[in-house]
Amino acid sequence: MTGDPKVLKREWTTAEGWRGTRAGMWAWLIQRAAALALVVVIVLHLRNPFLLLVQGLLLALVLLHGLLGLRAILLDFGLPVRLHRALFAGAIVLGVALFGGFWLWRWY
Repeated sequence: MTGDPKVLKREWTTAEGWRGTRAGMWAWLIQRAAALALVVVIVLHLRNPFLLLVQGLLLALVLLHGLLGLRAILLDFGLPVRLHRALFAGAIVLGVALFGGFWLWRWY
């Protein structure tokens, strides 16, 4: 066999290689990146829990990772796949709104 047509082959180091990537894949990649970043930020938070930048990053990453995980759970429970893009956008918008609300509430 010279090549299986079902296997996607593309260069991941170029912009052309990422063109056409669906919302579900972006959500998956962002959630995994947030998980890795959370490990680093949690270590920083344990070293200095009162640093505002670390607190903000921790809140943002937890919201992002959690809401994208909730999106995946909803899709696993049978929501139609056509809602991938709407759930992804909804998770991002809700995350920004919750972050802004908690961050502002923290100062009052």
